Amino acid sequence: MVDSALVIASPWPRCGSANIFAAQCLYLATRGFRTALLLGPHLPIHRAKYRGYWDGILDAMRYDGVDLVARAAVDRRMRRGRSLSYFQWLAAGRDSQLAVMDRYTAAAVPPDTIGDFLDAHPPRVVLVNHCFQMGLARRILHRLARSGRPRPLVLLETHDVQAALYADGRIDNVFTRRPDARARLDQDELRLSAGADAYTHVTEGDMAYFAPRLPGRHHLVHATLTPATERRLLEVRAAEQPRYDFAFVGDTNPGNEASLVWFLSEVAPHLDPSCRIAIAGRIGPRVAEVRPDLFARHRDWFLGQVADVIPVYEQTAVMIIPTRFGTGISIKTIEALAAGHPIVATEAALRGLWGNARPPSIVCAEDGIGFARAMTETLRRRTELQGASRALYRAQFSNDAFFARWDAVLSGGVVPERSARVPDLAAIRC
Repeated sequence: MVDSALVIASPWPRCGSANIFAAQCLYLATRGFRTALLLGPHLPIHRAKYRGYWDGILDAMRYDGVDLVARAAVDRRMRRGRSLSYFQWLAAGRDSQLAVMDRYTAAAVPPDTIGDFLDAHPPRVVLVNHCFQMGLARRILHRLARSGRPRPLVLLETHDVQAALYADGRIDNVFTRRPDARARLDQDELRLSAGADAYTHVTEGDMAYFAPRLPGRHHLVHATLTPATERRLLEVRAAEQPRYDFAFVGDTNPGNEASLVWFLSEVAPHLDPSCRIAIAGRIGPRVAEVRPDLFARHRDWFLGQVADVIPVYEQTAVMIIPTRFGTGISIKTIEALAAGHPIVATEAALRGLWGNARPPSIVCAEDGIGFARAMTETLRRRTELQGASRALYRAQFSNDAFFARWDAVLSGGVVPERSARVPDLAAIRC
């Protein structure tokens, strides 16, 4: 009998968290698990705000090592409009946006293909990403219990302290249309997370926050990149005459929006006009929408959505990450490390990715003038700084380091002996 696992993830094909989803699936495959990936729903207001973002999700998230990828559909009762959800919110004590999202996922119905997979391959492990997908996990556990299947080990990857992200980012509650209080967000996140048997965290700070508050085993598992992205970024070599002095790579999300607006308004005025800057990704059209004045002033910097981001890294001297608040793990930082580039960033961009092991190739600044000066100085020293970033990536954030940490998570009898043999990783990645 072949062991199986179910990975539950948010339907986010083009964000930093997707790197972790992909690496989790490949890891489970290398350890002998048949793996299904179940994508939860997202609130209608988010689908309306970011039109086109969810197009082609199943194809985009058909990762190496996945036997089946499917998306849960929202129960018809939740489609009748806003009124039912509003009354549920009142009955729940006007809870936070995190709880609203969890309630929405709990109403999702897994497709028949997932039901067939569970019947044929009862999972030994259910790996849940983000606390607000635990509602969907509870639905899966209920289905397994009804059919007399044993309860699998439930693991929750927290992906940062969500309460802090929603509070610092001032993300509105869908019903109040204003940010939730941090105390309510903390309370709801811990309540939603409490059903897991063990937890994985992407930073030491996250682990220090959750471990005393949630019973169960806690593990530090630094984020990594999708295997295909890792291979290509590790092949990037510093250009002798780069096309761009600085580059920013970002998708559409509130964190990137606030960060880029800050950079354009507070940092850009202090830069030498001769600076060659590239801003790549879907964040460009969003900035044009919310701050057309800034977009017009720096129009030449925006590359828009690029088919392949690797050439941007190949043609850039220094990466800039002017994060004002985070909305997940800072994959931009990890990508820059893998490419071997010097980095100019704010502390928020690093978000506790490592303890005191920051390499000299990462320079931090918090105010506009200081950030501009750091960019100029780092560009001048870029040749001597190259190499330190990639060394840190290999040691802490590589696929190999990620897999080794997950071996520790699943030790102690969770993985049966028949699955202990590790297949040839290169063969699976091809």
